[in-house]
Amino acid sequence: MHNIPLHIFRQIQEAICRPEGTVTFEYYSKDLFDKSKQGGLLFQVSSGAHLFRLERDDNLFIHFYNSSPGTGTRVATIDLKEVPPCDRVFMCFSWSPTEIKLYLGPRVPNGKLFSASGLASQKQFRVGNDGGVYQIGDHGVEVMGISIYKGGKPVLQPTALDAWKETIKATEILARGQSDQGYIFETVVTNLILAILVTGFEAYTKKRFLEIEQEGIAPDIDAVVNSFFPRRERDAGIAEILKDEAKDKQKTVLQLIVERGAINFQNYQKCKLAYHKAFQLKFGSLGLESSTFEKIKKFITYRHRIVHVSALLGMLNQPEVPPKEPVFPKKELADEAMKEFNNFIEKLHQATLELRRRD
Repeated sequence: MHNIPLHIFRQIQEAICRPEGTVTFEYYSKDLFDKSKQGGLLFQVSSGAHLFRLERDDNLFIHFYNSSPGTGTRVATIDLKEVPPCDRVFMCFSWSPTEIKLYLGPRVPNGKLFSASGLASQKQFRVGNDGGVYQIGDHGVEVMGISIYKGGKPVLQPTALDAWKETIKATEILARGQSDQGYIFETVVTNLILAILVTGFEAYTKKRFLEIEQEGIAPDIDAVVNSFFPRRERDAGIAEILKDEAKDKQKTVLQLIVERGAINFQNYQKCKLAYHKAFQLKFGSLGLESSTFEKIKKFITYRHRIVHVSALLGMLNQPEVPPKEPVFPKKELADEAMKEFNNFIEKLHQATLELRRRD
């Protein structure tokens, strides 16, 4: 990419920051099919949180890696040993939330087009907040909970989906715990699971909210400002203030809004409103039963009582009893909460992947 003028490179970055697309180009090299030459990077562009990477390894395999927070890293591979050697080849790669493809066509008489579909990659790539590209893990090497800090500031942290998976794993481990303390142990475990799940719900929805923008979907900032800032601040020009501050800090307006704590993602109604206003994504269109939403709201209420009253809380809905039946922190409730939250996050995540950029 070093031979591409900077202004053209910036145009490429802008154009491919989207959930789906196709890139085609001609590649010229006398060394591409030479096994005596070491492998190396052929093409790499990071755009927002997307990464597009083409590399040739020492065994004459061409790998196309595509990475985003929403999909993780996927790889499509073509074996150059099956391709007629030549100095010039046509290359094409495409990506979408559901698949990636790599095409390669040698510029020789009667040359045919070779193609490969992508698979989940054991070797993960991520784009850091500093614009750097970071490799996480490799073949046979699993890494969890990756965090990188520079100067005390986070450069790379788990994606929203990875953080949620770790939340579920933590609650599953906790649920398998044993003690001779009897029912009080079940009470503590259930209450802690509820607290962890609600915190995980907040962490996922806040982080994914920002990831969507980094994947190329522009939020409706005016709608967000009108919904989450009081009239006195709007009349005082908060929208322009945020734009100027974002420019000075080299951040997006949406990032500043979230950093200011204007949106409480642990409040179900506020979280729902934020996704609707910013991205026209409606929780009611996720394909879930209405009972799931009601249960999640109740679990959030239970978490508040557990945190602010007692971790040993023995009745989770005491202010509502009577007339309602009491709800006790039992294993069955913890299992139900894990199932309902996970179902919601899976559906929400899929819906975020189906959003499309409006040019």
